[in-house]
Amino acid sequence: MNLNKLISNSSLIYSNEEINEAIENLAKTCNSKFIDQKVTVLPVMKGALVFAGQLISKFNFFCELDYVHASRYLNNEAKSKVDWKYQPNIDLIKDKVILVLDDILDEGITLNNIKKKLIEMGAKEVLIVVLFDKKLDKQKPIKVDFIGLEVPDSYVYGFGLDFKGIGRNIPHLYSYN
Repeated sequence: MNLNKLISNSSLIYSNEEINEAIENLAKTCNSKFIDQKVTVLPVMKGALVFAGQLISKFNFFCELDYVHASRYLNNEAKSKVDWKYQPNIDLIKDKVILVLDDILDEGITLNNIKKKLIEMGAKEVLIVVLFDKKLDKQKPIKVDFIGLEVPDSYVYGFGLDFKGIGRNIPHLYSYN
């Protein structure tokens, strides 16, 4: 499927302007929370790349930057086990305040696994920011600390999220019909 056909079979959920406003609000909240603190900021790859690039540039507190790459999806299909492709050096984690940035809180299994791993590595505190929180009819295993926007329980893509490998570069958020 090409990008134009994908978009024609989708509904706009949030415009780029609405997403940018949410990012601005998240930045203000984080700046207030972490004023005068040193924080290790860890975007979750690949989905958080677009979001993190915009959010981090608005931070006015001292941050060290690395990333995590863990996923339980392969070709858009959920797997039972989280696959760790990269974890940061323990020196950036042990006894530090950690701020994890992710694109979406879906079922919460991957983020829960990431948080547990960072605590096992000796993090002093782990807080999580998500741009989108998917409203599901079931309990999630993790609560995040900062949420940008809520999305319906449908397949969403754009602004860093993909649909079968395409659409991460779209500046808006869509729901596939």
